[in-house]
Amino acid sequence: MRKAIAVLIVLGIAAVSRAEIIDRIMAVVGGQPIMLSDVNAMLLFRLVDAPAGTRDPLAHALDRLIERSLMLAEVDRFQPPEPAPVEISLRIQEIEQRAGSPDAFAKALAVTGMTREQLQRHIRDDLRITTYLNQRFGTNRDAAERAAAIAAWVAEIRRRADVIVQYQAR
Repeated sequence: MRKAIAVLIVLGIAAVSRAEIIDRIMAVVGGQPIMLSDVNAMLLFRLVDAPAGTRDPLAHALDRLIERSLMLAEVDRFQPPEPAPVEISLRIQEIEQRAGSPDAFAKALAVTGMTREQLQRHIRDDLRITTYLNQRFGTNRDAAERAAAIAAWVAEIRRRADVIVQYQAR
C-alpha cells in the first residue's frame, strides 16, 4: 500500500512539473481578472485596434480592457437602455466576415477560448458603454473636447479604482 502511495506521489509531482501555462492574469480590475486570452481575443477580433506605430499592441489592448472594465462598472450603476438585438447581430456578422469564413470564425473563437455568446455579451456591453457615453458627454460637442472629457472621466474613475496590472510592457 505504501509503495502504491509513493508511486502516486511521484506521478503527481511529475505531472505538476510538466504543467503547461494555458493562460495568465494580465490585470485585476475591481477584483475581476483580465486574462491574456481576453486581450488576445480583443486583438484577434479587432475589438481593440492598436494605432499604427504602437510599440506594444498587447499593452495597448490591456489598457483599453482596463478602461472598458471601469466604464462598464459605471454603466451598470446607471442602466442605459439595452441595445437592439439586430445591432449586436450586425456586429457579429462584421467580425465573422473579417475572419473570412464561418470556419475561420469558429477557429478564432476556439483559439481564444471564447464562445459566440461571450462575444455577443462583449458587443452588447460595448454598445451599452457607447449609449452611456453619448448620454453623459453628448454627441453634438466638438470631437476633441468630447474625447478630452471622456479621458478625464476615465482617469478619475481609474484613480479611485482598485487596479492591479501584472503585465510588464516590452
